[in-house]
Amino acid sequence: MKHCLRVAALVATLLLAALATAAPASAASPVQLALGDSWAFGFGATVPSQGGYVPQLHTALQEHFDCSPSPNPKPDQGCKKLELISLAVGGATTPTLIENQLPAAENLLNARNGNNNPRDNVEVVTVHIGGNDVTGPIIAACIASPGSPSCLATVQSEFAAYRSDLTVALSRLRAAAGPDARIVIGTYDNPIATCFLGQVPGAVQLAAFVLEGAPPAIPQGLHDIMREIGAQYGVEVAEVYGDLSPQDWLGGQDCLHPKDSGYAKVAAAFEDVLL
Repeated sequence: MKHCLRVAALVATLLLAALATAAPASAASPVQLALGDSWAFGFGATVPSQGGYVPQLHTALQEHFDCSPSPNPKPDQGCKKLELISLAVGGATTPTLIENQLPAAENLLNARNGNNNPRDNVEVVTVHIGGNDVTGPIIAACIASPGSPSCLATVQSEFAAYRSDLTVALSRLRAAAGPDARIVIGTYDNPIATCFLGQVPGAVQLAAFVLEGAPPAIPQGLHDIMREIGAQYGVEVAEVYGDLSPQDWLGGQDCLHPKDSGYAKVAAAFEDVLL
């Protein structure tokens, strides 16, 4: 699987490099670039390329986002020529995003946002990353004994690694995108009550604490780290936490993914930031 992911990332990098060098700048369109994990990919949607939040957001941006290079705002015109490029991969973590998705993203951003044609810029970058960084290790350490010293130590260790990796990812994205591109990272919601883990005492509360923190034991959650690092690099946050209802999740044995109705609400959170 890791070999396949590396091959896919290499192919994406080569394709984007070809796009940046071969397409005439005057013929290029503005771009929405999506990075991240299975949420960004749309896993769980009936048709990920349509029902995931990224394509739903793309439709909304085409209709309502002002991508005109003119100093006079033109929100009513939308961004009809906006192109969507998604590098998202199911199962991605922040380290694998840095290794596999970020180089291709930087190539595209440097080519488009670093040239003299404002009409082909990457206008919007969306990111969903971090859930896979912490879910497995924290469940393994904490599900049998939430609040134990070993559980809390694992939480803090995973958060420290995530903070470091997210700083690398967002700082490099901002450097390549320039000051004007909109970069938005999305938070998650808590699906545990809708899946088999919801029957484990304390599991729902543990997930909530991991996502949003529970001082003093867990002073910052995953989302607090997103907000803090995002603010350092002009990255906005689409606040998804608390938006999804029980019927918006796959449930059963899946304790991670929304279905179509859930992704519509995730898209709406991004729209609230961008439109």
